[in-house]
Amino acid sequence: MAGLGVLQNLIFNRRKFDNWIITTWGSVACGFFNVDVQVIGLEKLIPKQGAILIFNHSSFIDILAMHGFINNIRFGAKIELFKIPIFAQAMKRFGTLPIARNNREEVFKVYEEARIRFARGEKFALSPEGGRFYGEQLSRFKSGPFVFAINSQVPLIPVVINGAYECWPKDSVLPNATRISRKITIHILDPVSTIGITVSDRSSLQDLCYEKMNAVYQKNTK
Repeated sequence: MAGLGVLQNLIFNRRKFDNWIITTWGSVACGFFNVDVQVIGLEKLIPKQGAILIFNHSSFIDILAMHGFINNIRFGAKIELFKIPIFAQAMKRFGTLPIARNNREEVFKVYEEARIRFARGEKFALSPEGGRFYGEQLSRFKSGPFVFAINSQVPLIPVVINGAYECWPKDSVLPNATRISRKITIHILDPVSTIGITVSDRSSLQDLCYEKMNAVYQKNTK
């Protein structure tokens, strides 16, 4: 799919074709591993409005599920993934944000360069936990996505994913290694405005989003 994506992007360079490749990759992969994905709250994503989706990241299949069933979003991905042949070229062509976790200055440089894309209505999905985590409650959030949203004055859209870790835990080579099928639920919560908010208010914004997401996460965690 990555190879096909690069080829069609070079020929057509059309966003809708890029989106088709991405959603097909995600949905077919979930179907192949017999993972049922339910999305609640899709209507809260306003077309052509720039936004940052913040999601809890517990499993690789989070990415497949969100890409397969939420159209027209782009992720921030750790810089190491951009070393994978063909896959890296596809991510670059499609507009994935390269995130150097150990280089705060570089991360904010990437965020700054991406701000112009919000004017085109682009939406980015970022994990405020900073990596894959799983437990009885969400891991504490890092500041990066919130500073990005405040500086860009775009809404934050909290997204809570349940069932992903059970489907593909960190120590498992493949999804559903112990069961025939599983279900993942993606809850899209009400947008949180950043209009008029400054970086000095970042901690309050961060805490607000954490409380909203953690409440939904704990309610739906078995």
